[in-house]
Amino acid sequence: MNYASLVLIIVSLCTLGLGFQAWRLTSSRSIFLNTLVGSGGLLFAAYLCSVPARGDAAYVIPFLVAMLFAGGGLGVLWRSRKESTLRLPSTLLLAVALASLYASIAAYSA
Repeated sequence: MNYASLVLIIVSLCTLGLGFQAWRLTSSRSIFLNTLVGSGGLLFAAYLCSVPARGDAAYVIPFLVAMLFAGGGLGVLWRSRKESTLRLPSTLLLAVALASLYASIAAYSA
């Protein structure tokens, strides 16, 4: 198991935790589905990183997860101008996006 796959597994677990916390705060079905799909995609990317011949596409999946959560986080941040209770969920979603972007860079450099 290399560094990139460990980073991807840790980011996957963080995605699960922070995504469920954001879901509990908002009760949004799309955040729940994004959390499940994003965490599963990051685990699949960790598997691809650990297989020697398939490491090429392992950095694309975390990048797509980062863009998914960045879009959701920026959308919720935009809505938080009128509803101040949405500031914490937007921060959580943007934190997941940054962690996934870091995982994508780690997988690309591996």
